[in-house]
Parts: sequence; C-alpha cells; structure tokens
Amino acid sequence: VGEAGGPCCCSTSGDGDYQLVQHEVLCSVKNTYEVLDFLGRGTFGQVVKCWKRGTNEIVAIKILKNHPSYARQGQIEVSILARLSTENADEFNFVRAYECFQHRNHTCLVFEMLEQNLYDFLKQNKFSPLQLKVIRPILQQVATALKKLKSLGLIHADLKPENIMLVDPVRQPYRVKVIDFGSISDETF
Repeated sequence: VGEAGGPCCCSTSGDGDYQLVQHEVLCSVKNTYEVLDFLGRGTFGQVVKCWKRGTNEIVAIKILKNHPSYARQGQIEVSILARLSTENADEFNFVRAYECFQHRNHTCLVFEMLEQNLYDFLKQNKFSPLQLKVIRPILQQVATALKKLKSLGLIHADLKPENIMLVDPVRQPYRVKVIDFGSISDETF
C-alpha cells in the first residue's frame, strides 16, 4: 500500500498486513465500504479511510494483521471495543467503534473518522509550544477518558500524541478523543 495519503497499490507482505487496492470493497454483514485512502500503519495493522456505500458517511477501518503472533492481541482489542461500545464515547472521549467483521481472514474494525492526531498537529505547527489555555482542555479530555478506562479496570498501555486525535479542528477546536486500544491492559487478560 502507498504512503499515508498516497495511492494504494498491490504488493505482497510477509508480516500479515492485508494488501489493499484503492477503491477495493470491504463487506460486513450489514454494510459495504469502499477504500478511499491509506491513513497509516501500526504494529497490529493498518488504517484506511473508507466511504460507507449508500450513505455520505466516511469511516476509518483498522485492518488487523493476519499473523499468529498478533492474533491474541487482535482478539483482546475486539473484546475491549465490545465493552467500550456500551459506554458513551463522546462523553468519555474515546473513539466510537461501529462494527467488527472479517475480510479475507483479516479482522476489520470500523471507527468514526477523526481528523488528525496530536503528533501530526504539533509537527504541522513546527512543534511550537501550545498555550496553557489549549493544553488544559486537551488534558482534561484525556484524563476523563483514562478515568473511565480505570473505572472499567482497563489501562491504556500506549498513550502518546499519535493516539490522541483531534475530532474536527475547524468546528471543534481542541476537542480530542483517545484511540488505539490494541495494547490495553486488563486484569482478565
């Protein structure tokens, strides 16, 4: 797959990543999604921007690697997202997950589309220090998310600027949500 924001292309991968093509169609039992763009790659998979056919909705789909060493971690993330789906994602500032399905032996997780991660925002602004009036609401929102996770017996084990997303910088400046529950820690796992 091409670089973030670049065109998608076919190639083979020995590490379990699904090889996408632009405009490929991913189907769940309920919905059909068309791949529009490649957004990024992480340890456990890749994320693509998709159009939910028949609607005007744009979503982010995380396609987990189909590799034995990542299978357990994928199961944990799906389980955590199922638990979090009963909570108010907007109130507690974590990404809203819509559904989970299999596509060619890869687990696909469908999320609301968020605008930009905090790291990229800082980089775009040449890492200029943020004003305290901006830092406070961001930290308050992250603290609210972490407090809710703690109340559920969960620890976000990979909190970093890349996993804090700006929802919509134009309409909701500094509104953030926590993402990536793939490394979450729970007493039951």
